[in-house]
Amino acid sequence: MADDNWAPYGTDEEKEYRFRAIKGKTLRFQVKTAHDAHIALTSGEEETDPMLEIFIGAWEGAASAIRFKKGEDLVKVDTPDIVTEAEYREFWVAFDHDEIRVGKGGEWDPLMMCPIPEPFEITHFGYSTGWGAVGWWQFHSERHFNSGDTLTYNFEPVYGDTFNFSVACSNDAHVALTSGAEETTPMYELFIGGWENQHSAIRLSKGDDMIKVETPDILCCDEDRKFYVTFRNGRITVGYQDSDPFMGWTDPEPWKVTHIGYSTGWGATGKWKFEY
Repeated sequence: MADDNWAPYGTDEEKEYRFRAIKGKTLRFQVKTAHDAHIALTSGEEETDPMLEIFIGAWEGAASAIRFKKGEDLVKVDTPDIVTEAEYREFWVAFDHDEIRVGKGGEWDPLMMCPIPEPFEITHFGYSTGWGAVGWWQFHSERHFNSGDTLTYNFEPVYGDTFNFSVACSNDAHVALTSGAEETTPMYELFIGGWENQHSAIRLSKGDDMIKVETPDILCCDEDRKFYVTFRNGRITVGYQDSDPFMGWTDPEPWKVTHIGYSTGWGATGKWKFEY
């Protein structure tokens, strides 16, 4: 289960970005502000050229937009009352396949999307408020999750088609890809460090293993091991962070993944972090 004692970060009226590194292709966050929640996507720990900016609840809270290189808005939509200083509102930003999409937490259809005019490597994001508004932010990549020796999945939404995660456990780190916040049919299961931490596999709908590979000592209970998972158009890959995949399989009948589940078992407990 998740540890929800995650840190809030404040921003003032000066519209000055605070920058943080990002590893995945999706940013999940929640923000509490009267208006003008701004996100920058950059190639460094500062404003860069090029960069993308996402304005949520700008224009006195009436509209939202995506802007490129401080120029014209690529897209602008009416979004009255999309943010409030009374409570946190969750959002996600996905930037993959030379496209950017922005949506609300719990909704998989984006409220804004457009091609990136000049694709570039995004390594950092900035966050700010301004134009008379202050804000409080929380980032889902800072949440910690624990799993017991139960083989029972806990579920989180996923809005892109890739995610990074780290896990510390002795064996059997299991990840499910589903179409809801529960075990579904169909579903994919990814077993990392199964069979006494000697093999990994991809299984379809509790059936046969679609692929099984040798991965001796891939997990460690005393060390966070970092992995990524991609699932686009039925092609599933699993790899170490910043490395080629060590396991992959293509489903000839793909379907839309909306949630990921995580669990441990067979004598193991786990500590997890997800970077979407």
